[in-house]
Amino acid sequence: MLTGLATVIVLGTVAGVAVKNPSVLHAGTSAIGNVLGKITGHAAQSVSGVRALSHPKTAAAKNLVTTNNAPPPTPVVIDGVSMRYNPYKPSDGAYPSLAGVKHLWIDVSVDQQLVYIMNGNHVLYTMVTSTGLDTVPGNSTPLGVYHIQAERGTWFYAPQYQMGAQYWVSWLGHGVFLFHSVTETINHKLIPTVAAKLMSKASHGCFHLTIPDAQWVYNHIPYHTTVVVEQAPVRLLNHQIYKPSAEQKAAALTNPPGGANAMQSS
Repeated sequence: MLTGLATVIVLGTVAGVAVKNPSVLHAGTSAIGNVLGKITGHAAQSVSGVRALSHPKTAAAKNLVTTNNAPPPTPVVIDGVSMRYNPYKPSDGAYPSLAGVKHLWIDVSVDQQLVYIMNGNHVLYTMVTSTGLDTVPGNSTPLGVYHIQAERGTWFYAPQYQMGAQYWVSWLGHGVFLFHSVTETINHKLIPTVAAKLMSKASHGCFHLTIPDAQWVYNHIPYHTTVVVEQAPVRLLNHQIYKPSAEQKAAALTNPPGGANAMQSS
């Protein structure tokens, strides 16, 4: 025993090693007034300046949880406008096959400006997006749980905004709130200043996507697929949602009628 120091002997689970008697004994010339009690599980609380001990597996797992889920940038300059993500390329490389996918749904984080294509609790693919500007009433993206609606098309033009887009799919309002490509002029010319805002708010409530991403959603996401739109960032652990919300848990159990392969690919 070291003179003048309180010695804490922990018998139980220490760094993953089991000891027979899970109790805590106290000794020393400087007595500790309160008994710690039994220690079970992964950690001991810090006492008298003694640092808490964490189970190594628990600490390692927590270190892997991340909200830094954006795909690698694909920088490009178009018409003199620098863009972090090329609007003519897929966000995250090759698209996934939906063969064998049993619980297809879409998760959207407004905080992250990301669209997650999900199979149960597992992320299949991540797309960059632009959600509603949130500057005036009527240009915000509604939060909640929705479903892909019947309306979809390859082109639309909105005169009130003087812009259109390719490959649109309705998820609310039957043609009002859409997944669609980054915006274009009436002559189908890309609007670079809007495309450059992918991963930041730029829309009137819809989800802007790169042109290939929008085409993939148009071709592969079936009617009635669940869409969860949440403010909070998605936390991932090994490509799965860490501590999912109630809405995410419920969506992870759903599947569109006919399954994930209900649509013909093209």
